[in-house]
Amino acid sequence: HEHTRQTSQPASTNDMQSHPQQCAMAESIDPALEARVAALRQLASQDVVPAIHEIVKLCAAGSEISINRKVAGPGRLVGYTKDVCLKLQPSADHPTNVSEAVVVFAATAASMPAAAWRGKQIVELGCGVGFAGILLAVLGARVVLVDEPTLDIVVMNNIAINAPAIRAPGSASFAPLDWTEPRSSATSSSLRDATTVIFSDVVVDVESQERFLAALQALLGMDGEPPICRSLETVLVSHKHQQSFCISGYVAPTPDAKPSITDAGDCERCSFRQSLFDAGFQLAPWHPAPINFEHPFVECWSVRPRHFSEEC
Repeated sequence: HEHTRQTSQPASTNDMQSHPQQCAMAESIDPALEARVAALRQLASQDVVPAIHEIVKLCAAGSEISINRKVAGPGRLVGYTKDVCLKLQPSADHPTNVSEAVVVFAATAASMPAAAWRGKQIVELGCGVGFAGILLAVLGARVVLVDEPTLDIVVMNNIAINAPAIRAPGSASFAPLDWTEPRSSATSSSLRDATTVIFSDVVVDVESQERFLAALQALLGMDGEPPICRSLETVLVSHKHQQSFCISGYVAPTPDAKPSITDAGDCERCSFRQSLFDAGFQLAPWHPAPINFEHPFVECWSVRPRHFSEEC
């Protein structure tokens, strides 16, 4: 009996080797699961744009970054370019987090003619570590960078590091903001004379969306009180669509589920976009990003009250 048992094992192994197709069928993966994995890989490839990713990494490391831009004047006609260079100092208390939407906005701003920014009165609400606002100051704008008081030292330090690149009429300063009370904030004095207000990727969840909408309504006088911004011409919003927040996301595989995963087409159904419309705002694409900074999940909008758009 023992001899029979010992000799039966090789026979079983030989059977497996002689019927590889049967083994493959036994170990085959559910086609629906394969479809979901393929879709997830496609999403991952869509969500990484090399030029944007490189700048995000350099900022986090505290290394100098550069964004190529065309020069003003006759040189622009023949394609001459000049880099805009910035450096952000990492902080132990406040990691230098620069989002992809901020990088797309900054690269788009740098691609525009210098006259678009020179001498403009700009407030960036939710400036983070200051990447976009400082870049606009280097381009010649007078910028007040605004965010929570805890970011004061971080932003002022980054302004100081980049001060040699900021030339008249450009300037940069920091002002603290209480998002819950924008009218009583010390920032309101800076906002009165602003011609452009920028929000760089400040909405990432429901709570930040509510704060943003309340602040925007106060700026434009849509909260039943006079507008904080008396000279406002433009509101610009950069936003990255997030699967965990504003657009549908990946659904974990189940035996009877269809492949369901976010792709760039879902951006049109963004819940944040819809909340702006429901609050009485009209959105329009702002300016095309340079081709190497185009991101399928990042948009930059020009926002204004819908009644204003209808009157125009």
